[in-house]
Amino acid sequence: MKRRNFIKITFPIMASPSLLATGTEADKPEVSFGVIADPQYADADVRGNRHYRNSLKKLTSAMEELNKHELDFTVTLGDVIDRDLKSFDAIMPLYRKANMPLNFVFGNHDFDVAGEDKEKVLNSAGLEESYYVETYDHWHFIYLDGTDVSTYRYKKNDPRTKTAQRTLEKVRQQERPQAQSWNGAISEQQLKWLNAQLEVAKKSKKRVIIFNHFPVIPLNDPHNLWNDEELVSLIEKFPNVIAYMNGHNHKGNYAVHKGCHFINFKGMVEGKTETPFAIVKCYADRVEIDGFGNEPDRKI
Repeated sequence: MKRRNFIKITFPIMASPSLLATGTEADKPEVSFGVIADPQYADADVRGNRHYRNSLKKLTSAMEELNKHELDFTVTLGDVIDRDLKSFDAIMPLYRKANMPLNFVFGNHDFDVAGEDKEKVLNSAGLEESYYVETYDHWHFIYLDGTDVSTYRYKKNDPRTKTAQRTLEKVRQQERPQAQSWNGAISEQQLKWLNAQLEVAKKSKKRVIIFNHFPVIPLNDPHNLWNDEELVSLIEKFPNVIAYMNGHNHKGNYAVHKGCHFINFKGMVEGKTETPFAIVKCYADRVEIDGFGNEPDRKI
């Protein structure tokens, strides 16, 4: 597969002596991982530019390439499927061909399944918790659940669904563009958990990359979390948060906000043959993102 694109993010070296690399050490990544966004597979006809069935072939091609590299893990930024729990049965065997650990965050389409199947989604992706953290070397990776407060995550008669409906109505009253039923929010409980994790990373002088399905920057985008401002305000308090990576907006996007890089990866489901994905390499003084397929060229 032809590699087309490259992103280079540079940032000051933190004060910790353990992060000061010289010579060949600076050329060796401390952590490397793959990124896939929005395969959104379904046994369904093409709608617009979404080629649902083609995601099986695209994911196969991406995994073959990722397996050629020494990666610590690969993360999928939500929407593994487009609809129906049975879609997991077709796409997950392709993931299991990976020779590295697999991590997932969840998107709105992952829960576009029958009411009685919603509680089976996490297990279908091999997870027990919907938000969690992992540490590699000097890096802290945080996986968020932007479907935590949403109108589709739980059954219609679930109290949490009714709470989410009230939250959505408040956002609509504020006339915010992300007041869409296919978005969601981070719960207060999860925000407290995130704050605690960021404090741990700060005290241990670890850099942080946050993964979520939904974007938050630029603010008030139609694809954003309902409570994007609240999450961004929290991130602003921790300068060791290097990047926030997400999917959801299939066109992709990129912005820098107060030193943090917000990277929206392109959706794999879009296009007949385009197969966007990436490899991220974290060094002591920089992050390099090698894009494949039609991931856009950016140099920072």
